[in-house]
Amino acid sequence: MILKDAKKLDLSYVPKNILCRGEELKRLKIFVSTGKVLISGGIGTGKTMLARHIGGDAYVNCYMNKTEHRVLEEIIKQLKPRFNPAGLPNQKLWNEIESGKRIILDEMDGMNVDELRHFAYSISRQYEVGKKIEYIAITRNHFILEQMMNDEAIWSTFAGKAVVELKPYTREQMREILAFRAQESLDAKAYDDDIIALITDSALISPGHMRTGIDLMRNAALMAESRGDTTITPDDVREANREEWVGDLENMEKEEMLVFLAVAAACRTNAYVSMNEIVDMLRVKEEEYHIKVDETRFKKTFQALLQEDFVYQGADGFTILHYPVAALIEEIEKRMSCH
Repeated sequence: MILKDAKKLDLSYVPKNILCRGEELKRLKIFVSTGKVLISGGIGTGKTMLARHIGGDAYVNCYMNKTEHRVLEEIIKQLKPRFNPAGLPNQKLWNEIESGKRIILDEMDGMNVDELRHFAYSISRQYEVGKKIEYIAITRNHFILEQMMNDEAIWSTFAGKAVVELKPYTREQMREILAFRAQESLDAKAYDDDIIALITDSALISPGHMRTGIDLMRNAALMAESRGDTTITPDDVREANREEWVGDLENMEKEEMLVFLAVAAACRTNAYVSMNEIVDMLRVKEEEYHIKVDETRFKKTFQALLQEDFVYQGADGFTILHYPVAALIEEIEKRMSCH
């Protein structure tokens, strides 16, 4: 078995050790102690994870609950499971939230604009009625959220300078975090450093960032287990990261396909290969198909493959990220035989 604890690869899982966010966590704790903080950052930067690590009495996704009334209903359902908030006006719902509670408000920029403005004003002014309701608000971009509110007074009371901005993880940070998550969730013999690096590079260039990395790790492990294997291969990661098939193969000339085939063949059992390994494989394929690719044509074709993301150059060498190479080799060889 590869997955020793699959739950630790769930997106909702919050590890006890939060890596690579030490300074941000320190600032977050300081602001939380004052009663309010806004976490800002792109997808996969760990916003919700940090908020859940700090903890709250209720968690609400404001993108799914776009009005003040819906947000308040969801808060009260969690704070008072037996209380029925249906039909009550907003003010009565506010009255039901006890002082001293801490609320996590995720995806605040998903609320309707007018509702957002009034809700932000109301929650930040509860002290005026003798309540202290703490909140950790989350947004993808605090500048855009401020523009949505379009009211300096409301913004200064709601967030002001109590903003913790999360920058995207660097490659080194992502690799460290993914290695830690693998250690928590996978059998130690099921993966190696190259597998972690391949997942890291795939996630690094994806819109989902770290979120994608966790998904790829889980799905690659599931694919290997479905075959009855005890180790994750590079092609398991590529299959998990698979995009639409390479339609541009139809437009490639034989020499171009041969170069692509050489890269794929070199990567058949390897996560990464060197330029020398690619050139050596090209020589083998030239003899096999009786086609000669001169140095100028090779450089031009290889550069095009890099620019079009067919081939990826990372810190560990060259690789293919978006297609399982076994299937890619089969498809190229089939097309080569038809030319």
